[in-house]
Amino acid sequence: MKAITFITTTLAASAVGVALGLLFAPQKGTQTRQKLSEKNHEYTDYLADKFDKIKDNIEYRTEEIADKANKKAKEVAEKVNADPK
Repeated sequence: MKAITFITTTLAASAVGVALGLLFAPQKGTQTRQKLSEKNHEYTDYLADKFDKIKDNIEYRTEEIADKANKKAKEVAEKVNADPK
């Protein structure tokens, strides 16, 4: 949930920044659009990087949990097979 909150906050802050920038822009429209386009690419790259890190973290933790579950299952199977009841 922390990642979703962070992403939502980042997007909201970006939108407010863009709106204020457009309202108080001292430059021509073409220059403002150019800067907005550049910032858009920066934010897109930044968010894509964050999503990749989150995805990698989830994959790593999922594999870690699966490995632990497999080890436990093997331990239980060995105990069941070794128990001569």
